[in-house]
Amino acid sequence: MKVFIVFIGLLLINVSFLSYQGDLGRYNRCQGFLKAAAEECAAGAALYYDEAAYSDGQFQFYYEEGRKYIEYILEESKRTMPLPRGSIITYEVVFQDDYLGYESGSEAGPAGGGEQEPEDNPSVTVELNAVTDDLFRLPFLDVTGIKRAAKYELPQ
Repeated sequence: MKVFIVFIGLLLINVSFLSYQGDLGRYNRCQGFLKAAAEECAAGAALYYDEAAYSDGQFQFYYEEGRKYIEYILEESKRTMPLPRGSIITYEVVFQDDYLGYESGSEAGPAGGGEQEPEDNPSVTVELNAVTDDLFRLPFLDVTGIKRAAKYELPQ
């Protein structure tokens, strides 16, 4: 009887471990998918800029066109996403250009002691938030959201 009880205990532990490994693999695929989608959205939205302003020495994005592109990419990627059906993906986009201005950097520099110089390169930052059902089947793990961001910076 002791052997049977030990066997059942080991079986439950191994089944829990296999379930966790499978769910963790799916969670990693979801993270990779959202990261790739965020990178595609940021890079694509950065392609829409005002050529006339650029020829005058100013850089300005077409904000509405960039948002339309992001929405198109998210709509098209719903067919291939590894997230469960019914998941909702929202986005936040931050444009930095000569018209809207640039955020000033106040973080410590690489040496750890000085102020970081403010960045004055045009950039598009896209943050994707996915709200979904619980991605893990085990009762003590509860992951219902994934957040990934990407930034595309244009050199000057």
